[in-house]
Amino acid sequence: MGGEKVLKSRQFELLIYLLKYRKSTYGELAELLAVSKKTIERDIDRLSGIGIPIYCTQGIGGGVYLDEKYQFASSFFTPEEIHHIILALSVADSFTVTQRKDAIIQKLCLLDSSLTTLVERDMQDYLSIDLVDAPIDTDTEICKVINYCLDEQVLAQVDGISNVACLEYVLKRDGLYLFAHAQDYILLKVTEITTIEPTEVEFDRSFLSYSQFRKNSR
Repeated sequence: MGGEKVLKSRQFELLIYLLKYRKSTYGELAELLAVSKKTIERDIDRLSGIGIPIYCTQGIGGGVYLDEKYQFASSFFTPEEIHHIILALSVADSFTVTQRKDAIIQKLCLLDSSLTTLVERDMQDYLSIDLVDAPIDTDTEICKVINYCLDEQVLAQVDGISNVACLEYVLKRDGLYLFAHAQDYILLKVTEITTIEPTEVEFDRSFLSYSQFRKNSR
């Protein structure tokens, strides 16, 4: 999936936390971000893989550390990246029930207040978004379970369908869908899912992405 090439919001939140406190533990981070320790391990590997100096120690006094000398450089985001981030936030707020753009922009302003504020003001002046027929609520219990299955890479039972591998969300004009695999690839409208229960069975993410599936289906 394309998302593997960039930081997920949870990984970014983990980095911000370590920038503030410099030291933590797998257990503390797992509780903070409401995921398993295994997910935290994957997140730390991802951050380390892009050059962020996070290291771990074992035994008494051990934990997860961020190098004391590491600072969030003002050039971490380019002006073009700031523009794309705010565009993405604007798009997300246009079709979701819960509005989060303002809170996120306040955090961005800590990095570069003048640039972020300028881009936000300009975008409000010239951008209107009309993508979906009705607002989408991503804070439902169904979505929370889907998110858990996505993060932990565990199979689920969905409306009586067993061994469902949740792969990714798909946004269509008529709503949000779950792209999954259960013997074959399936596309389920999230608002029409009545029950979903995670299992403890992990799966290997070796399936096609939705874009690959569509390409192969043509």
